[in-house]
Amino acid sequence: MTEAPSNTSNHQRVNEMLSHLTPKGALIPYNLTFDESGALWVASKGGLYKISSDGKNVLFESKNAFHKKMAPYCQVLNYQDKIIWVQCEDKADLTEFRVLDLDGNVKHESFIDGKIQSLVIASSGDLYLTKQPPKGSEDFFIYKTHIDAPIGWDEFVEADDKAFQSLCLLDDRHLIAAVTSVPTNIYSRQSLVIIDTESGNILTTFSVQGKEEGQIYFPRSIQRYQDGILVLDKTGRIQKFDREGKYLELAARIDSYVGNGFVVRDDEAVIACSGIVLGTDGESFCDDWIEPIKLDGSVWTA
Repeated sequence: MTEAPSNTSNHQRVNEMLSHLTPKGALIPYNLTFDESGALWVASKGGLYKISSDGKNVLFESKNAFHKKMAPYCQVLNYQDKIIWVQCEDKADLTEFRVLDLDGNVKHESFIDGKIQSLVIASSGDLYLTKQPPKGSEDFFIYKTHIDAPIGWDEFVEADDKAFQSLCLLDDRHLIAAVTSVPTNIYSRQSLVIIDTESGNILTTFSVQGKEEGQIYFPRSIQRYQDGILVLDKTGRIQKFDREGKYLELAARIDSYVGNGFVVRDDEAVIACSGIVLGTDGESFCDDWIEPIKLDGSVWTA
């Protein structure tokens, strides 16, 4: 059964945008982060972009000439005056891993077999990643390395009945992962797990697939917030859970399937969005933008 369109489904949200990405070339954004100066870094199929804190000016760009050839789930992180950027071409099955300074100069470059799904870094410098599982995979992993020598990635957590997708560090000792049964489709069983970062053991499993309160439907981004986490899924809900996995409340809601990733800034979620919108000339087109929303139960309105 199809869902009824929201009252904002055709609305081009120019007045609500922090930054309009389409004119800048940051097409189909998946991930974003703020650096120490307040500048916004956006990882998109169009490349990596550093944008001024007011969202108006591009301060640095590493542009992909053929964005349609790029795979989804490019990632960008900020760690101790370093920018970590990963992306891959859809057909290459090889992820480019780069560490840059805040001016965009490349300080390290290496390659990782497979396609990136999610990447996080602990305050200790430990890096964790998941990959998009190749067709026919029977074993699924979370990989681990350290920022000081990010070349060899160890198989840190293994499962043979579920794939690991979005990641989030609750703290240096606890890693949150979204998991799904395979093959992945609309009927896949989904949940969230808490993993011990020293042993690799799964400590707790919580939530289930669904669109009701406290349920998840293909989480796209998970972020630490206060003493718990926020989960953005394909329904557009940003739900709040405590550190034990107990559902607390709906923190915010946007339109379904629009939000690709987000980062928390103060009391708001800053979201990378892609969607088909209706322009002032009455034509529908694909648009990409960054938009904040307060984490107080706010919902989009036209």
